[in-house]
Amino acid sequence: MYRFVILLVLFFTSAAHGHQFTPAYPELRTSWMPGVWMTELKLFNKREEISYYEFSVFDKEWNAIKFATPQRVQKIPYLVTENIEIYIKDEDVEKALYICSTSKLLKSKGGNFGQAISSRICSKIKK
Repeated sequence: MYRFVILLVLFFTSAAHGHQFTPAYPELRTSWMPGVWMTELKLFNKREEISYYEFSVFDKEWNAIKFATPQRVQKIPYLVTENIEIYIKDEDVEKALYICSTSKLLKSKGGNFGQAISSRICSKIKK
């Protein structure tokens, strides 16, 4: 019986690939705009079927925090690294705890998805 289970595992396992979002613990610093803090992260797209990523900021209870970035949803081609700038207002800096990137799936004709797994990676803001 255990040989059958091992064979099933060997035949039906597949690799899971996500994207890289670094650093894991970004530090906020004052920006050139008064009353605004910023940080810069890097996203490396390791997923051939994904080209778009969305960025968000959350507090400790996963409530959304208002922030600014040049593009909230950004196209990042396969095997390319992009720098992502995140700007947070003074009044929200103490509440902000996580900066996340989420891969966006494109819907194909007929409602079928080629790849049905979206990945979200979060970095914890260093306080």
